[in-house]
Amino acid sequence: MASIDRPHGTTLAALKGIAITASLLTAGELGTISLTLPSLYPAAQTSHRLAAQQFASLYRTAKATGPPVEIATTLICSALAYAGYTHNRSSVAWKLWAAAAGSMFYVIPWTIALMEAPSYKLLWVSEVASSATVTKLPAVKVTSAEKAAGGLGVPQGSAQRNGALTPMEEFEPFEDDMMTQTEYEQLKVMKLLKKYNSLNMVRVVGPLAAGVLGLWAALIE
Repeated sequence: MASIDRPHGTTLAALKGIAITASLLTAGELGTISLTLPSLYPAAQTSHRLAAQQFASLYRTAKATGPPVEIATTLICSALAYAGYTHNRSSVAWKLWAAAAGSMFYVIPWTIALMEAPSYKLLWVSEVASSATVTKLPAVKVTSAEKAAGGLGVPQGSAQRNGALTPMEEFEPFEDDMMTQTEYEQLKVMKLLKKYNSLNMVRVVGPLAAGVLGLWAALIE
């Protein structure tokens, strides 16, 4: 009997270790993105396409490795929760594994629902006319009437050439002044980077919580 129970226990221990390690590594990877993105803000002020290209590199690396690990970890945590439930329904450990599975899974809909839009806009900027980093176009006057209407005097034609940067989002109020298309795009890219970073910092909570809950469950079992 001992020879049968031991492999089972060894398998469970291995799965627990994989789930905890994968959760914490995912949290570390996402946290590294949030620590790296602020370094792109200065680049966005001088070469918004270069900043977008650097973001694209981070994004593609994370997308290639993140989702498979997140899905696999969610399944492992769910399996551990089910195994614990069938073995001892009154145990707290299986509930912790179930919570860990939910914490890891939430990363996926959060990313799709809230983070894909700014990601695609930044990817668009990185790919369109990537050889040009500075655009010289006539400046456009921002009038008081436009300010009152909530507009910023977007340069004519920018909506057609830079669809990923429209519709225009809100910025800090401007006085009547000249705004070039390049300045507008730089502000947009900066805002998109900051928005993505804010959402990503919330996303880190999921795998971090999954790792902590899994470690807690492993210790009390």
